[in-house]
Amino acid sequence: MKSHLILIVLVGSTALDFAARTQQAAPIQGWQESKPDDLVGEFRRQFTLAGKFLAPPQGNPADPPTLLLKCAPNRSGGKGKFRVGAVVVGVPLKIRYVEVEERKGGLSYYPEVSVSYRLDEGKPVVDDWPPRFDKSSAEFDKGAFKGMLRAKTILITLADKDDRQVRMQFDMPDSGAAPLASAQVAETCGVLNLKK
Repeated sequence: MKSHLILIVLVGSTALDFAARTQQAAPIQGWQESKPDDLVGEFRRQFTLAGKFLAPPQGNPADPPTLLLKCAPNRSGGKGKFRVGAVVVGVPLKIRYVEVEERKGGLSYYPEVSVSYRLDEGKPVVDDWPPRFDKSSAEFDKGAFKGMLRAKTILITLADKDDRQVRMQFDMPDSGAAPLASAQVAETCGVLNLKK
């Protein structure tokens, strides 16, 4: 009887240990202000919003996906200015090179990441976003970000470098969320007209 009890305790503790090691840490809720990662950081404000993987990339990364926003504050106290937004996945993404005609008549190749995103229960929007220098994140423009700020839930799908689909979800914090609500971030970055 004792050997059965010891075996049950060992199996139970091993299962709990495995579950603790494989469970992804819960992301911090709400927008977080963080230190900019570029050389002109003292002139910019940077905000991040952690999401969660619905279909994680290969290797199950330890860090959750993140929306990143960089803004330039107005030094005279007025509204700031949106600089760049990005979805940070944390693994190399599939990048296509598209031929684009230059004004001089020659051709050049422009890198793009194919992205599909859905705001709340709306129809999916298919777009091409430029990859960032690290090739594990893709940038979006102010127009896309305005739409995101109006939503409660954002679902983003893109492909990793091996063409496997990666799906992510971001829950936008409302006015009662801590520490920063979406409206506060929008105001700081000069992104107005959040009403539908």
